[in-house]
This record gives sequence, C-alpha cells and structure tokens, in this order.
Amino acid sequence: MPQEDLVVSIIPALIVLAPLLGAAGAMLADCYRPGWRNYIVIAGSAFPLLLIALIYRQVMDGHYIYLHLNILPPMGMVFRIDMLSLFVTLVFAFFSIIFTVYSIGYYHRRKEGRKFFYFLMAVIAGCLGVAMSGNMFTFFMFFEFMSVLFVPMVAYKSTPEGHAAGLKFFYMTIIAGVSLFWAVAITYSATGDLSFGQGGLIKTATPLLTVAFFCYLISFGIKASMIPLHFWMPDAYAAAPTPAAALSSSMMLKTGVLGLIRVFHDLYGLDFLREAGWNNILLVLAVISMLYGSLCAIAQDNLNRRLAYSGIAQVGYILLGLSLLTSQAFVGSLYHIMAHAFMKGCMFLCAGVIFVNTGKQKISEMRGVGFQMPVTMIAFTIAAVSSVGIPPFNVFVSKWHLGYGALQAGMPALILLLLLSSILNASYYFPISINAFLGCRELANIERQRLRVQPLRMIPVILLALGAAAFTVAPSNWPLNLARAIARIYF
Repeated sequence: MPQEDLVVSIIPALIVLAPLLGAAGAMLADCYRPGWRNYIVIAGSAFPLLLIALIYRQVMDGHYIYLHLNILPPMGMVFRIDMLSLFVTLVFAFFSIIFTVYSIGYYHRRKEGRKFFYFLMAVIAGCLGVAMSGNMFTFFMFFEFMSVLFVPMVAYKSTPEGHAAGLKFFYMTIIAGVSLFWAVAITYSATGDLSFGQGGLIKTATPLLTVAFFCYLISFGIKASMIPLHFWMPDAYAAAPTPAAALSSSMMLKTGVLGLIRVFHDLYGLDFLREAGWNNILLVLAVISMLYGSLCAIAQDNLNRRLAYSGIAQVGYILLGLSLLTSQAFVGSLYHIMAHAFMKGCMFLCAGVIFVNTGKQKISEMRGVGFQMPVTMIAFTIAAVSSVGIPPFNVFVSKWHLGYGALQAGMPALILLLLLSSILNASYYFPISINAFLGCRELANIERQRLRVQPLRMIPVILLALGAAAFTVAPSNWPLNLARAIARIYF
C-alpha cells in the first residue's frame, strides 16, 4: 500500500483497552463500590464506538489506521483498520453496548451475575482485537484470547449441562488453536510475511501450503460453526446464559468468518484460489450447512437449540457468498454479517426475556406467551420475518446479492437453494409466533395480566428489532454502501 495512505494512531490499542479496563474496573467496583459496576461496564463497552467515530471518515477516504507494537517479536502486535476492519469493528462495537446493557437487565438483582461481566468485557476486547488485526499472528493471539475466556461463559450457570457444554467447547477451542498455530507457522515459513492488505501472499501451491489451508479451514470453521465442525454450538447455546449465546452468535461466529475472508483474500488471493479451485470445498460445506442446519432446527423444541441450528444455516449464507468468488456474492456475504447479527441477536435476547420472566425454554410451552409479553413476541416475529428474507428486511438484501452472485458465478441452481432455505426458515420460525399469539389465551391469563419486563432487557430487544429493517428503508443504506466499497477493493 502507498506509505501516504498509512495513518499511525494509538486508537486501535485504545479500542481494545477500553473493555479490558472495564473488566478491571468492574472487579474493583464489586470489591469497594458495587453500585458503580454497571456504569463502568457500560463505559467500557461504549468507548470503542466513540473512538471508531473519530477515525471513520479517514478510513472511508481511503486511509489505513495503523499501529505496530513491538510485542512478541519478530512479527509484533500489528493493528490495521481498513474498510473491512471498519465494517466488522463497527458491528462488534455496537453489539458490545447492546449486550452489556442487556446483561445488566438480565442479571438485575441477581448476585450470581457479578463475575459474568468480567468475562463479557474480556471477550468483547478479544473480538475487537480480532477485527482490527493487521496480520495473522495478531489475529491468532486475539482469537485464542477470546476463545479461552468464552469457556467460563458457557459453563457459567454451573449446571451439569453447562459444565459438559463448556468442556466440549474447550476441547474444540484447543483443536482450533492448534490448527491455527500450525497454519500460521507454515504460512510464515513459506512466505516470510503474515500481513493483510497485499492481495495474496502465496503464489504457488506446495504440499505444506495445502495443509495450511485445511488447518485454516478447520480452525475458522470451528469458530463459525460450519458443518461438520458445528457440534459444540447447540449444547453451548442451550446451557449458556442468554447474553453469552447472543454474544457468540452475533460476534464470535463472525470472527471465524472474518478469518476465512482474510485467508481467501489477504493470504492466498483470488487468482490463486480460482486456479487451485479450493474455494469449491467451502462452497460444498456452505451448502450442506444451510440445509443441515435448517433441517435440524425444525426438530428442536428447546428455543435456544433451534436458534443455534438456525445459526448454522445462516452462517452457511455468509460462507456461500465468500466461496463463490464474485463481487456481488461477496457484498451479500458482508451484508449478512450485519443482518444476521441484528436478526439472531434480537431472537436470542427475546428468548432470554421469555425465560427470565416465565421460566419457559421449550417452544411447546409457549402457547399464549404473546398475550403476556406482546412487545417481546412482536420483536421476535420481526426478526423471524427478517430471517426468511422478506422485503424490506435486511436479510432480503443479503440474499438478493447472494443470488446475483450465484448468477455471476454461473450457478443459477443456487438461487433455488436460497429459496428452499427461506421456506425452511419460515417453517421453524413462524409456528413459534403463531403459537404465541394464536395459542390458548386461557394459559396466558393464569396471572390475568401482562408480565412486566425489566426495561434494560427490553431496550436492546426493541433496538435490534428496529435495526432488522431500519437500514433498508433509510435514504442511504450505509452498511450496503460500505460492503460495496470493500468489494471494489478486493474485486
């Protein structure tokens, strides 16, 4: 990149540092000033978004925010905020605030939630660090930091199911970490560089670089919950506290997707992948994920498990767009990162509100819940409609571009697959809302009044429900414009 495009700034380090200081401040507050804890974690989660606002215009004007910390030589800790980093970091920073506020409401007057915020802030810092990484070594360090600290969040309820799910996630984290370590080591030994932003470091295929590619696919496939590396996720989401499941679905899964984007576009490069045809491996796995995830979701009675399997299918859309190696499909893939975060984040938060207020997790027990909690179920229904891809909701935009990208790639049959997947989405989401609003009203009238929901639980739910359609009806769809700008850089 031209040297004049680089803007050296401490801001990337401050973005990561803010939630870490929030975690440390929360610990001190719990020891000396418990009433301050909530304000500290909100500040720790909000400060990154304010810092991103300071550099937004510079990045959009074509500059790169860069910082090299001489830590762990010879590669060091490198931050680089380009348009792709900006897009993902904005999504992560916004949802960090949403999930922090929701967690405060979720654990309102519940002492067992105290330590949860320490891990929440640390995992947020890890996600932000991954998004802003300037080379694969820095990516690896934050990726492992984030993954290890998410283990206690999975097991936080201290139930047998939680411990089993946490242990399973821990084992998968080890496999992902070892795979990524070997992939990074092989790449560095072959190229002498791990930097992003050069359009592909690898020029010729070797047996070792083939091994490295599959190691990357395993590591990031585990985190993205791609078939057949998905089996940690349903148990983890069913056992973990709702804010942890929402955080993983909206943010952590996307770090795996971002890793694959960096591997495809920054390490191997489009020309190499088109010649080698390795993208077709991801294409097959994406298609299987879309169908298998939806079919398994239909069979689930536990709401969180249904959302988990649905997430596998939704991530399949993102991987499909990445694997097609066309500009329009790539736009759809990027846009779906944001669209899925709003839609699935809203659904998980609604599931948490229902559980905290009614104790119900099984879909078969939710008849008439819409009468008790109308706002919650309306928000859930909006997110469900969005997931199907009905206009004017966000997912329609991403599926439209994925279909266009399939035509660009000469694979029109994939459009039928997208339509089939949408039908499957409707088949396992719409009955939940129908049952909640049209089910037995007498069951909902046991208490003969609507349930009062803690405001800090409802504000994030309402914001995410509005966000499911807000960008498509706004005069300027800035996430779509940013996704198109990123696609122009890579294609």
